[in-house]
Amino acid sequence: MLLEIRVKNFRSIKDWQSLSMLSENKIKDLPNNQVEFIGQSILTSAIVYGRNASGKSNLLRAFKAIQYLVLDSSEFKIDKKILPYEPFKLDVNFKKLPSEIYIDFIAKDKVRYIYEVGFNDDEIEYEILKFYPKSQSATLFERHKGQPIKYGDYLTGKKKDVEEKLYPNQLFLSKVGVDKIDKLTDAYLFFSEKMYISLSHNTNYDNALIHFFTKKMAEDNVPFFKENINVLMRVADTGIDCINIKEEDIDFGNLPNEMTEDERNDFRERFKYKIRTVHKTFDGEVEVGKEEFKLQEESTGTIKLLAMGGLILEALVDGQLLIIDELDKSLHPKLTRALIKIFHSKKTNPNNAQLIFASHDVSLLDNELFRRDQIWFAEKEFEGCSHYYSISDITGIRSKVPLEKYYMTGRFGAMPMINENDLIFQF
Repeated sequence: MLLEIRVKNFRSIKDWQSLSMLSENKIKDLPNNQVEFIGQSILTSAIVYGRNASGKSNLLRAFKAIQYLVLDSSEFKIDKKILPYEPFKLDVNFKKLPSEIYIDFIAKDKVRYIYEVGFNDDEIEYEILKFYPKSQSATLFERHKGQPIKYGDYLTGKKKDVEEKLYPNQLFLSKVGVDKIDKLTDAYLFFSEKMYISLSHNTNYDNALIHFFTKKMAEDNVPFFKENINVLMRVADTGIDCINIKEEDIDFGNLPNEMTEDERNDFRERFKYKIRTVHKTFDGEVEVGKEEFKLQEESTGTIKLLAMGGLILEALVDGQLLIIDELDKSLHPKLTRALIKIFHSKKTNPNNAQLIFASHDVSLLDNELFRRDQIWFAEKEFEGCSHYYSISDITGIRSKVPLEKYYMTGRFGAMPMINENDLIFQF
């Protein structure tokens, strides 16, 4: 579970900015929307609002940046640039400074970790991993550019062997993916198994997700996954009675001649299963049978729901942190609200999954759906840098105020300044 992320000098983020999933004790209003875990009250969702280009997506991209470095930098060649290095460019003093990310989380072993990384375009400036074996934090390792790694008393094993193979552009934690160090495994697995980030919105991405979930439903290796997808599609009022999975032969003649036989067989295994949606048929008002549709015959919203629904069900099963840019894209507001509520109920979210997403849908600004410390805003300053704050950070906001009305009238900030009188075009 995520407790907090802090980011500095990354894209539109200049100085340290944070998003916290720790609930504010001063907020007593319902809904509860939090779980008690290792002595902390942790929120199960957060929503981020803001005008276009305010920095909403950049905050979510910071999660992707740290995940990418942990999972992939172990394979970096010595001369490979660190692609997530995107410093704040609108202040000349920051263009050469490192990007920095601090993330506070609870891993699979139910232990709290704090991981800090600073990096530039070709090397890691510093990397620190601490954890809480008891009530106080202890350092597992600490690394600074040009200095030997310092190891804490809790870290045992073949760490020196790993250090000798470490390039300046690689994270030490990333090496756990290829060289096992027991005390670091759970911290690594948080980034590989407990965090999923969806920032794309295009049809190809949705189709790739659906192919993945189709294979999972066909192989039936996750209990109740297909059944739960069917429940979601029915409750969402899509008109779909159920989903069938059909195995179809792929015409190898349509594949490029350059593909090897192994590549062709791998392609077939990946894409041989197809979804068919089943609808009831009627004679007047009398139900008389069923009709199968190809998925591409369904609406854009239905296809989007199937892709997002699969991600949500995976997060619920594994207790993941799910981060989505524009969850509500192509979905009806009432359906979006229902998907959010899944994370707020212990009955539907027994493994403490969390949802963080950006949105423009102001109808979700509702006291019955979110607490004030769950609603965040991205605001861009005159100098072009982003900062983030929640409603609970704003003084003088009483409970039960009309949140949507307050936001739309500018009382929370984070609104575009549009002068329609200046919309004068030449033709």
